[in-house]
Amino acid sequence: MTRTYRAGSFTEAFQRIKEELGPDAVILQQRELKHSKNMNEKVEVVVTLDDISEAPPPHKGKDTGKLPTYNSKGIRPVEWQTIGPKPVEPKVVVPKIVEPKLIEKNSADKLIESMESVIEEVKGLKEDFAATRNDFLEGVRVVRERIPKEFSPVAAKLSKSGLSAQIVQDLLAEAMILCAANSRDDISINEQMKKVLANRISTASRPRLRKGRPLVQMFIGPAGSGKSGIISKLAGRAMVTGNQSVAIVTTDCCRMGALEQMEAFASAADIELERVYSPEDVPEIFEKLRDKSLILVDTAGRSLANKEHEEEVSAFHNAIRPDEVHLVLPLNMRDSDLKKASEIYMDLKANRIIFTRQDEASEQGALLWLPIKFGIPLSYIGNGQSPDNIVSAEKEIIAEWLLK
Repeated sequence: MTRTYRAGSFTEAFQRIKEELGPDAVILQQRELKHSKNMNEKVEVVVTLDDISEAPPPHKGKDTGKLPTYNSKGIRPVEWQTIGPKPVEPKVVVPKIVEPKLIEKNSADKLIESMESVIEEVKGLKEDFAATRNDFLEGVRVVRERIPKEFSPVAAKLSKSGLSAQIVQDLLAEAMILCAANSRDDISINEQMKKVLANRISTASRPRLRKGRPLVQMFIGPAGSGKSGIISKLAGRAMVTGNQSVAIVTTDCCRMGALEQMEAFASAADIELERVYSPEDVPEIFEKLRDKSLILVDTAGRSLANKEHEEEVSAFHNAIRPDEVHLVLPLNMRDSDLKKASEIYMDLKANRIIFTRQDEASEQGALLWLPIKFGIPLSYIGNGQSPDNIVSAEKEIIAEWLLK
């Protein structure tokens, strides 16, 4: 038996479920109703009190968050619950009202101190409630013990990589189908999970040089993301592999030290470097470089949500008309900041993602979820400070990183 609850918020829906069905309710699906015209029906939660006995039909199009479960003959049922602690309801302590005629000099001070203490306690409870609620809605990164015990080690690895509980559950459900019941040892499970991950990781095809016109790659991203370092590594790799017809164009001509650093590299590597101070300079500069096979365009980094910077990058993009626009992001950035940066730079026509500082990141999960979320593939990954510490995005390599 399943029941569907609609409410203005997840907190309201969960409260109704708790009151009507109690703690034994199993949440099958939760989603936002983005196009609902009813203000009291902004979210939907589907729950059940029965064991899950059949697999839901495969979904089409955009992922709705609904996870498949199975109970065919010979296969143990897989039951999922939304992960996260129960919301903590703040307890508000109401101070005792003291009649004015009973208040003395000292007791008035004590009452003020008592009220201030109560206010601080309520503030603390409010903050704890907000934090608990966020954990509940987003899901803690631990999968429940209801999965088969032989899948627990791989589940722990995926959770440690920074993937959300719902993504981990979805990956495990698919791996369970691929793993026969009589061959569920650690090696087999890891190999099947690598295949599941590889099928979901989005990577870009290798760039192809052509005759008569240079391949133009433009690199954008927030300040400190590592754009100049990536360009230096790609230029150096092209030279080492035999392509001597490489040029670098930089629009980052104002930041202190940026131009000098790029000039030093270009001089040492014997690579032509051109400076572009405004979009009006682009036609002349690119006419000089028309015989090159590869042009790498560096751009200035600015703080996020800088409207003037967005307009500047957009103007250079329209003037240069690059073949590829690579959004450069550090993998050791928090997931919330990665999401915010991606949302801003997607409007600037980015069609590739490059991650830097892979070797410094404690979590690798963004290598999977961020390209899927924004619908653009990974192109390169920087994994160290040395000139050769850059790799083309390969599904098998990324899958291994996620399972370390």
